[in-house]
Amino acid sequence: MNRALLLLSLPALLLAPARAQAAQATKTTLSTCGAYTVKTVENGFEDPPDRVTLSRAGVTYATVEDTMVSVDWCRDVTGDGVPEVLLAGFSGGAHCCFTHHLYSLTSPPRKLLTAFSAHSDTLEARQLDGRGPLELVGSDWRFAYGYGMSFAESAPLPVVYSLLPTPGGARFVENTRAFAGFMEAYALTAPEDERFSGGVLVEYATRVLTRGADAADGWARGLEAPFAAWLANYGPDIQQDVSDVGMWDWPTRAGVNPEARRGGIGGAFLTPGTRAYLGQVIGTDAATLRLYRAQGSEVVAGPVLLSVPVTRDGYGEPVVPVWPQVTVRRASGRDDALLRDARSGSVRYLPVRLSAGGMTELKDDALGVTARLLGDLSGVAGHVAAQFRDVRRTPEQQAEVRRRVQAAVTRAQPWLADWKGQEAFELERLGNFTFSSVRLLTDTPTRAQAVMTTTVGFTDARTDSEYVNGERFTMIVNLARGAQGWGVTDWTLVPRTGELYEE
Repeated sequence: MNRALLLLSLPALLLAPARAQAAQATKTTLSTCGAYTVKTVENGFEDPPDRVTLSRAGVTYATVEDTMVSVDWCRDVTGDGVPEVLLAGFSGGAHCCFTHHLYSLTSPPRKLLTAFSAHSDTLEARQLDGRGPLELVGSDWRFAYGYGMSFAESAPLPVVYSLLPTPGGARFVENTRAFAGFMEAYALTAPEDERFSGGVLVEYATRVLTRGADAADGWARGLEAPFAAWLANYGPDIQQDVSDVGMWDWPTRAGVNPEARRGGIGGAFLTPGTRAYLGQVIGTDAATLRLYRAQGSEVVAGPVLLSVPVTRDGYGEPVVPVWPQVTVRRASGRDDALLRDARSGSVRYLPVRLSAGGMTELKDDALGVTARLLGDLSGVAGHVAAQFRDVRRTPEQQAEVRRRVQAAVTRAQPWLADWKGQEAFELERLGNFTFSSVRLLTDTPTRAQAVMTTTVGFTDARTDSEYVNGERFTMIVNLARGAQGWGVTDWTLVPRTGELYEE
């Protein structure tokens, strides 16, 4: 027998069972939805990824690939007599993440929705308003792991997608705020003896959205321990965190590519009691900031307020140097905004007032002065923490890091003249300074008091990471307007209490 042939044959014989086993592990399923063939190829958790395709007459119109895929349902949810198909991809984590893709099976098919559903495995089609197309109900997991909870304690807010007109044709868009009755039925029906932290949080957030922050806080004060103190601690943060509910898709309704990444904050930026959305849409090379507002049944986009370049990190994810951070209610009932601005390499916060046609930076203003203090402390913390980043540096690079720390400390040093805390505020050791909400509890032409929920941490001899632990404080800044304009009269930090699990 030819020796070379024998040597070639042995590996083939040895590999044959493995190949046969791999072939058996692949499962192909064919089904139909309307006039289209839906083909699912499943390979377990092995490579290549699972795949589901939508095709007709040999032409593939849509493909979803992920660690696992599924066809959730095939039915007419728009009411036009043409079925829709919901395809799902699952990334393969312990319970996250699911992404859903809805196609109307017209000729050719048209995509009506891409929904990142996080920990929830499907979208439910329901008739919520008693007429027309069905709504799609999913879950908003923005509170997962939040505010000291484990995932097991976490619970989602409901999210509702409605079929609404957009410049690119009718699509399902997030429209949760339009269904206040459904939101309350979903969240406010748990018996008192079955309350748990995630459910209490969802009920509080729902009351904020449907009845207002004052009503939600009044309800929270009547809760048993530890929930009352917990919501008193995190209530301002939660109110800020839900400011964009129901408006995340306003850019889509105004004509933005529905697949484009975006984010923003909601507030009464133009008129008291009327919400608008300060949204940033991320493109390939630039991110654009606009104000989106309702006009009748439509959403319109204002002019570009700011355009900044987008870079990419080591994983290819976009890095945007300016971002809408928080909404700040003023005495007039309108809201201003703080933008986080890292274009200079150090963080500052840009206080802005919005109009239908533009954006103005607030300078000689109580919020403007507060923003400068917040920015200077954030800048110090960022540079101090960077000293502990796990990277190799040359002596010259180490010297540059120290120079930046000293420059940030020097810039922030004048604020210490107004520090009224019981202990010295050691700028050189400030390694963590963040804030989650800003409120002006006093806002008059000559006096103001700004109150922030903050996390503050200092480095010590044991610090070996750029992630410096911090504790929650209420930061109180008192301001007055004098002959030279607005200035800080004093500021301090007061420890916040009310964790779910006190140490």
